[in-house]
Amino acid sequence: MKKFAIFITLAFVVMISPVALAQNWQPAGDNWIEKWWGLDLVTETGGFGTSAGIDYLSEGTDGAITNASVSTREGAGKTANFVVKSVSNGALLGWSVITLDIEDQNNISSSHGFADVNNVTWHGIIAIISPDDRTTTMHPAHDDHAQIWVNGDMVYDVPDWTGGVQSVTTPTEIQLQKGENYLHYKCGESGGGDYVNLRFEATDTDLLIAPTLDNRFLDILTPVEPKGKLATQWADLKRQ
Repeated sequence: MKKFAIFITLAFVVMISPVALAQNWQPAGDNWIEKWWGLDLVTETGGFGTSAGIDYLSEGTDGAITNASVSTREGAGKTANFVVKSVSNGALLGWSVITLDIEDQNNISSSHGFADVNNVTWHGIIAIISPDDRTTTMHPAHDDHAQIWVNGDMVYDVPDWTGGVQSVTTPTEIQLQKGENYLHYKCGESGGGDYVNLRFEATDTDLLIAPTLDNRFLDILTPVEPKGKLATQWADLKRQ
């Protein structure tokens, strides 16, 4: 009987997904999300009126990833294999964990080491681990045009700035599935302030958000196993 109990216990441990193991997850609920898996800024875009209609991810990787696909497990995993070539100026853009100053009216610029830049587009991905299927509300703040995809579907497309880095004009209901969910946030701006922010409901404190507080993302989730470590290597080079 004891051997049988030990076998059952070991089997249970093996079946646990990697995401269930202890990690230093970002807090959810009504906390503004600070860590993102972000692409280098797309520059010289011609402003948000132009950039909103361009899928820079698809154009820059010959369709290997897209705005919609990186909000899925498979697409998020593929970011490890592709540098994005900017259709604006030919610059090569890589992925790394970035940190937003959630109180900075220019946090798009400052999250990439600039004081203030104009005519840029920001891309950020997070994973949301939910203990159950649920309907909840996300609260985006942005300057200027923001588009958001969740689990492969566009759920938000608002061209107007929200008036402040923590001001929200269009709370939006979304569906989360039990386990991993992926969210891709794209924001294009023209001039003046440039910011993005996102939080969920105060009751969503049981959601787990990655990247983690210690800057881990692809290596703790379960996307399709990347063929290479290009994006991770890119992040290491940027830190050096």
